[in-house]
This record gives sequence, structure tokens and C-alpha cells, in this order.
Amino acid sequence: MTDAGAPARILVVQAASPRVAGSPDAGAEYREIRWSVEGSQYRHAVALDSLPAARLADLSDRLIKEVPAVLHFSARGTPDGGGLRFLTSDGADAPVRDRGLSDLLGQFVAEGLRLVVLGACWTSELAELLAVAVPCVIGTAGPIGDQDCRTYSRTLYSSLAHGRSVGQSHAIARATADASGADADYLPDLRCSPGTIPEAEYLIGPQFRVPPARTPVKPRGGMLPRFPFGRKPRL
Repeated sequence: MTDAGAPARILVVQAASPRVAGSPDAGAEYREIRWSVEGSQYRHAVALDSLPAARLADLSDRLIKEVPAVLHFSARGTPDGGGLRFLTSDGADAPVRDRGLSDLLGQFVAEGLRLVVLGACWTSELAELLAVAVPCVIGTAGPIGDQDCRTYSRTLYSSLAHGRSVGQSHAIARATADASGADADYLPDLRCSPGTIPEAEYLIGPQFRVPPARTPVKPRGGMLPRFPFGRKPRL
């Protein structure tokens, strides 16, 4: 999922408006993702960025400058496939067209975009569109509680940053959210583009997962002491 030698970049798009009742706490979700990454085994191999108060134009501008391996949306969805919602100039939010957003993100797959996480309700239709081109996409078919969504995200990124695959990390995060009391009918689902095997997709590149070389340690003085046969050293 990453270029050789480069840390894997995660971009968290905070598109939820705090002025709109029922909006997720995007700041809290970002903090939990950051804590998960910072406490992981391979934290040195991950670069975490955020795009606060994001409008659609802000997303386009950011992707043109730099393409992440993982794009995470912390936002609101719209029932019946009405679209992912972004902030507007007046501080509210409004949905964007699924087809257009899918086409936009598809332009950056060849430059390294490998995983899109739609941290919002009613995003299954968008996930299906995105999975035509994006290798791995995670969305939700219906409403999901803010705390349940954060539980899933925190666990997902902790597992990814500890070196597990996208497929296994999703399974662990989904089971954790389920055990925590999330609605079983609306747990996040993973979709993949044709030919993509999620168990073969990793956030942490193999160059970071190679165990360090062991250096033989010699006893002080060079050789081990030798004692005459049948005699023990005095303790």
C-alpha cells in the first residue's frame, strides 16, 4: 500500500459541521485515530494528517498536492443514497453527488490511494461506486452511532498500524464494534475492487516489518572461563 521507503500517509477529512444537530464529533474521532497510531508498533511508518472544516473544494485541492494511501471521511451521510455531506461556506453542510465524488477519488488510485473509509451513515451505495476503482472501501448501510463509529475507527487503525492486513483489521474492528453494542444490521462493510484481496493489502510496507538484524554478543574478556574437571567455582 505504500511506496518503498516512504511512510504510509493517512488523511482524515473532517467534513462534519459542528453547527448541525446530530453531527459526529470529528475532532474526537481524529484524536482517537491519532492515539491508536501513536501507540502502535509501527508508528514511525505512518504519517497522519487531517483536513479540518473540509469543503469539497478543500478535498480536491489537497489531493492534487498530495495523495494519501488511506482517505478517511468523518462526516454525515444522507438517507437513501443522498450523498456524503461536506461543509458549506455558511457553516452548514450539504450532500455532494455520489457519482462525481467517486469519479474524483478514482483519479488518484494510480497515484497511491488504496483505502477509503466512509465514516458516515448511509454510505453503502457510495462504497459500491468507489470499489469499482479503489482497491478497498469501507461504508455503512444505515445509521451508526457516533461512539460506535469511533470504536470501529480506533480499532481499525490500531490494527493496521500494528502491521495487520486491511481484511483482518476490518474484521477485528467490526467484531469490536459489534461486541460494544453497535447495531448489528448497520456495522461497517468492506468492499474491494475486482481482483483485490483484502488480506494481501497492508498499510505497513514490508520494508518496515523486516525484523532487525541480531548482533552476536561476546562475553566480557573474549572467552568463557574454564574450570578444572570436577571442580566448581567458589561462589
